[in-house]
Amino acid sequence: MYNLFATDNVAGGRVGAPGPTKQEVVMAQDLRGKWVLVTGAASGIGRETCLLLAREGSNLVLADIDESGRASLAADLEALGAEVLHKVTDITDGEQVEALAGEVRKRVGALDILLNNAGIGYSAELKDTTDEQWERLISINFLGAVRMINAFVPEMISKGRGQIINVSTGQVFYPVPTWGAYAASKAALATYSECLTWELRRFGIKVTTIFPGLINTPFYSEVEAHNPAQKLVLWCIQRFGASPASMAAKIVRGMRRGKRRVIHSWINWLTYIGRRAAPHAYDLAGDTFARALSQKSKT
Repeated sequence: MYNLFATDNVAGGRVGAPGPTKQEVVMAQDLRGKWVLVTGAASGIGRETCLLLAREGSNLVLADIDESGRASLAADLEALGAEVLHKVTDITDGEQVEALAGEVRKRVGALDILLNNAGIGYSAELKDTTDEQWERLISINFLGAVRMINAFVPEMISKGRGQIINVSTGQVFYPVPTWGAYAASKAALATYSECLTWELRRFGIKVTTIFPGLINTPFYSEVEAHNPAQKLVLWCIQRFGASPASMAAKIVRGMRRGKRRVIHSWINWLTYIGRRAAPHAYDLAGDTFARALSQKSKT
C-alpha cells in the first residue's frame, strides 16, 4: 500500500520510529505489515535495519549463518511487536536458499521486500588474491544476491509488485588499492542491480542499489592489515566510520521512497562526480594510495 501524503515517519508505526522531515512529505511506501527479508541480518547494518523496520511496523524474515546472533535479533524484534521468521541460511548454497524461499511462500506467500545485505570484506593486492579467495568473494558478495533474487522474484512478478534492495559499495566509484577484489565483486552486483532496475520495472517491481561509505561494523573483522598504512585505514574506519544505525536509516528511507540509488556519504558523491569531472586528479590519488597501501616487495 502506498500513502500519497505519507511522511518519512509512517504514521502509526511502532514506538521508537524516527520523526518526519519536511522534505519527506511526498509519496512514500507504507511499511506497516510488509514482510521484509534481510540477509546478513544478525549484525551490523542488517541488524540495525531490521530493528528500524520493526519499529515501522514491518514483519521480518531473517537469513544469516550466525545462529545465535539471528536468534537474539529475533527476540528483540518480537519484543517490538514484529512477526519474525528466521532460518540459518548460507546464501552460497542454492539448496538452502530454495528451502528458505519455500518456507517463506508457505508462511507468508509472496515476499514484499528483499534486502540483499550479506557480504564479506577482503583486503589484499590483486596479484596476491588466489582463485579460492576470488570464488568466495564472488559467491557471497555477488552470486548470493543473484540466488536470492532468482528464488523470490517469480512470486513478486506473479503478484505484480515488490521491491529488491541490493547493498553494493561506494568503492564502485573509487576502488581503493588493495581492496580491488572486494570492489570488483560488489561492482558486479551494482551493474547487475542497475540493469535489473530496468528489466523488472514493467512487472511493478522496484530495485534499489545501495552504495555505503565507511561504516564501522563487524564486516571488517575478517580483514587483515599487512602494513602500517593498511592498519591506519582500518583504524580510521573504526574511529571515523559512520554508525550502522545511520546507514540503516538511509536504507529504510530509500526503501520507502523507492529510490533507484542510495549513495551514502559526501565522500561517495565526491568520488562519483570527481571521476568524471577531474579524471587526472582521480588517477593521481589512486597512484598515491597504491604506493602507500601496497606491499613493498617486487614479487
